[in-house]
Order: sequence, then C-alpha cells, then structure tokens
Amino acid sequence: MANVKVAFIGAGRMANSVHYPSVAQCSDADLVAICDLDERRLKETADEYGVERRYTDYHEMLADGDIDAVYVIMPPMPLQSIVTDVADAGKHVFIEKPPGTVSEETLAMAEAVERNGCKSMVAFNRRFSPVIQQAKKRVDDGGGPVQAMAEFHKNMVGERPYFEISILSCDIIHVVDCLRFFLGDATQVQSNVQQVDADWDNMFNALITFDSGAVGLLSACRVSGNRHEQFELHGRGVSAYIRAPHEAEVWTSDKDCEQFTGAELAGTDENRVTYGFYGETCHFIDCIQRDETPITNFRDALKSIQLCEWIQYGKPRT
Repeated sequence: MANVKVAFIGAGRMANSVHYPSVAQCSDADLVAICDLDERRLKETADEYGVERRYTDYHEMLADGDIDAVYVIMPPMPLQSIVTDVADAGKHVFIEKPPGTVSEETLAMAEAVERNGCKSMVAFNRRFSPVIQQAKKRVDDGGGPVQAMAEFHKNMVGERPYFEISILSCDIIHVVDCLRFFLGDATQVQSNVQQVDADWDNMFNALITFDSGAVGLLSACRVSGNRHEQFELHGRGVSAYIRAPHEAEVWTSDKDCEQFTGAELAGTDENRVTYGFYGETCHFIDCIQRDETPITNFRDALKSIQLCEWIQYGKPRT
C-alpha cells in the first residue's frame, strides 16, 4: 500500500520527544509538512526531519491536498476547533490525551470526524506498551480478568493541576483508560474524591463495576512521595503485576511465575518504544492503510473521559 502522508500541527517538546521520531521510524508513513507558530521550533524540527513544507498557519497547510493524516499535538484547550478544521478538510487526525478539556468537546470531535468519514486516534500509549499487552494476553488466555487495579501517584505538593483543568481527566485518564482496556465499559461507580492541602481535587479512589462483571479499583494520589504507576490483573488461577513500561510478573501458582521486561519484548530499552508511543503510531498508520478503526478512536476515548467525570462528579457530564 502507498505510504500515509503525515503532517504535524505542533513542534513542541512532547511532539519532538516521542511523536516525530515514531512517525519517522514507521516505514509506512512519510512526514511531509509541519506547522507551528514558533518559527524557531518550526525550523529546528523541520530541519531535523528534512521537511520542506513549513507553515505558521495550519489553515494553509490543510489546503494542501497531498496530506492524508494530521497529528495535532497541542494542549487540550484549543483542540476542538483545530480538530474540527482538520476533519472538515478530510484528513485523518491523531491527538494527545486528554481528548479536550471536558467530554462535550470529545463528543464534538468524534462527531466531526464521523461526519467527514475520517479516522481518529487518541494517544493512550499504555495500551500499546509491550509489558501491558503481554500481561493482558496471559490473563485473557486464562479466561480474562475478574478484577483489576490501577495506581497512578505523583508528588504535586504546592503545584497546580496541568492546564488548570481536572487532573483526573487530564492525566490520570491514562490508567482509567487502561481499566476500560482490561475490563470493558463501566456500569457502576463508587468513588471518594478529596482535596488534600489544596484547593483542587488531588486524591481519587474508586470502585468500578464493568459490563464484563469484573471489578476495577482506582487509586490516584497527587500528594505522594514520588511518581508511581502500576497495575494488577487477577483472573481464574492467574495474576499479573505490571510496572509499565519496565516489567511484569505473571503468576499461575505459588511457584510458577513468568517474568518479562519491556526492553526484552521491544528489543530496546528506549522509553518511546517500551511505553507504547511507537506502537500507537504504527497502529494508527496501519488502520489508515487497512481502512480499519483505531482502538482508541474519539468515540472510544469519549467513554474514558466520561468515566473520569463519573468518578469525579458522581455522574458523566454527557
């Protein structure tokens, strides 16, 4: 199949650290155009990847018919209007998390790409981390999980939430999305949300029932001593303990334990690969070529941000 012609809106730190190199590494994608308001960043990034078509106005870039897909790597606040313009131009679209500031924006973006027959994807990279995929497969092979736990802690003492929007929907959504990836769609939520030495919600604990009958546990504290992220999956006679992207253990008895690392599975210890950033780009490009729907499309991402809002506010916003 012909290579997918990719353009970028945004040449900031996150885009340059994981998304540009992942597209460049993908043999089925060609990086053909870049747009950024900062001309210095635009020049540095375009020079590094040998991209000649450079823009400071993304509307001019979208008028270029020789573009198949656009990575919009921007903060969440302007996403809805930009993504709508990209979809209205008939381009497939990839965005970072969160998919907007609130679920109403995610819904509007989903409707925009569906109206224009475009494919969409949110960068929930954990789903593509090799240790998470391998551990999930082991538990699924044993009949599937009946319980899962997700923890995501950080030390944000004295800080403000990112972008001044909910830290749950903005950042902790990564592990909330993983609970959905493991267990299905939520049917019931019981949660406890607190503000600890802050004027913003920074501690979240929830018991979630899913349509599979399984139960998920979320624990996220933003006044902890360090950054710590881990998952547990428990099935019938099988348990997986995951520290993505580094390592996982799968137990099938008190003595039988399989251990594997992200570096072993990926063939490299590069965080961009072991944490799933490269894998998510490969999936997006492959779905465009095969005319398939990416698993973290906007409509699916809507369920993840709605679950975050359900946990925080007692019900989904949309």
